[in-house]
Amino acid sequence: MSLAHRNYFDEIAVEWNDRVQTDPCLAKHIKNFGIHPTDRVLDIGAGTGRLSKVLIRQIQKPGAVVALDFAQKMLTRAQSELGNTAQYICADACELVFRDNTFHKVICYSTFPHILEPQQALNEIYRVLKPQGKLLILHNCCSKKLNDFHSSLNPVVCRDILPLAKKLKILLEQIGFDCKTAEHPDLYWVEAIKE
Repeated sequence: MSLAHRNYFDEIAVEWNDRVQTDPCLAKHIKNFGIHPTDRVLDIGAGTGRLSKVLIRQIQKPGAVVALDFAQKMLTRAQSELGNTAQYICADACELVFRDNTFHKVICYSTFPHILEPQQALNEIYRVLKPQGKLLILHNCCSKKLNDFHSSLNPVVCRDILPLAKKLKILLEQIGFDCKTAEHPDLYWVEAIKE
């Protein structure tokens, strides 16, 4: 991830929760994804912990929620709200600091366009998922709406693009995932299973 991206998200961390509304369907989406109480789940691009907060309600030991973000100030906000109910890792999705076959589930919620090397990140996600582990790339709008919105933002993120779900499916299948997708104005859902 670029230093400019890290600085941008660190600068807006304090006001992030006021600027971005929580998706009222998020808990339902996560339930539909099939989180099991003992899953180890990696929340990539955890930001201020919106998704981690939902996950924590569904996970119990020996399961765990790991909140990963490249912007330390975002993670600090998450930790101040969620306390020690999750683990917090400041790192880049393209260089995951975990052993192979560590997680049952990986979720990228409202973060995938900001990963500047998506192929590398997806390879890393494949590596850290257990066999039959699942990845979910989730947004509360379609790629066109999101890309139009990003184009109006700060120059640092104005070119951060979410590909069409069907194009991302092709990339994931080349890596070795089995995928299913749904994309319409109010949902972007790419679910991939590590075969």
